[in-house]
Amino acid sequence: MTPTAESTHEPRLVPLAEHHIAPVLRLYRLAILPTWLERGRDHDFGRIEGNIRARLGQPDRWMLVVPMPGSAELAGYLAWEKHPDHTSTHTIAHLRMILVHPDWQGSGLGARLLRWFEDAAKAKGCSKALFDVVAGSPARGFYDRQGYRHSGEAAVGARRVQAAQTLRAE
Repeated sequence: MTPTAESTHEPRLVPLAEHHIAPVLRLYRLAILPTWLERGRDHDFGRIEGNIRARLGQPDRWMLVVPMPGSAELAGYLAWEKHPDHTSTHTIAHLRMILVHPDWQGSGLGARLLRWFEDAAKAKGCSKALFDVVAGSPARGFYDRQGYRHSGEAAVGARRVQAAQTLRAE
């Protein structure tokens, strides 16, 4: 379902439940698999599903979805976790994944998910946000436009670019 003015006004974010796992995996295939294939990134969906199941309901790990109105499919997915920074006094909000269905890309949903993540991370005591993006991914431009800056590179599997930002106090 393509977003309308009414459906994109304020997305409904809900905690990931068991019945969302299959739609999340379909969203991975639609939203990110083409980039992973282009960049040579591992895409073992059995491992991804196992990781999601293992983290379901764990403290300090949050997985949320944005259901498409009137559909069993998802418009968006957000996964993040909180942990101490081993090199400073910061508590890190590690953004694991934001996915937006291709029909919803450009609707502002990704920016809303990122803002929600930042607000939730601050509310849970995090002072810094961290994530990585496959090198050359179009997501890099999205994060740059949101104010995140490149902070390093890692060669783990496919080459990744890491970005970090101190969370702004309100």
